[in-house]
Amino acid sequence: MSDALSDMLTCVVLAPLDRPVDPLIYAALSERGWSPRVEHDPRMAMAEACLVRRELQLRAAWQSTTGLIPGLVLSPHPEADDVDVMRTSMARHVPDIPIWTTRDQDLEPLNESARLSSRIQNEVMTMDAEAKDTPALVFHPGDENLAPEPLSREEVAMLLHDESKPPMPDDPEQS
Repeated sequence: MSDALSDMLTCVVLAPLDRPVDPLIYAALSERGWSPRVEHDPRMAMAEACLVRRELQLRAAWQSTTGLIPGLVLSPHPEADDVDVMRTSMARHVPDIPIWTTRDQDLEPLNESARLSSRIQNEVMTMDAEAKDTPALVFHPGDENLAPEPLSREEVAMLLHDESKPPMPDDPEQS
């Protein structure tokens, strides 16, 4: 099973039917690791956001941490009254779904869940960058005078995932 955080997370984009979504918005979503599902009706967008949230919760059930639910991205929509009703309903029934708005090619949080999601995503990206740069340390408990040796991530992966070699015929421990 692949790690849910390494896959593209699905977000819902509410956009008017008569105007295409700006390609810069697609680029901004891609930078965040989000894959858009475009909806044109506010009710359908809310329902889809709830389904995506449920899917991500199920995928994350086996993982120790997650908090990344991309949520709903609102483009300027001609049915502003329906969008306001949808936002009010979501605030009442599913306040944990982040709601974002588009400003040019940027995404801005509209609710507390979106602000929290933005902070979590920034922390995850910072931890990933630090993890790639930090070498692993290996301790030799048999000799107290030896200091830990830094190993690269590739070396640790090679050591941990090395296929077991068959024992040598003259090895007395394996006999």
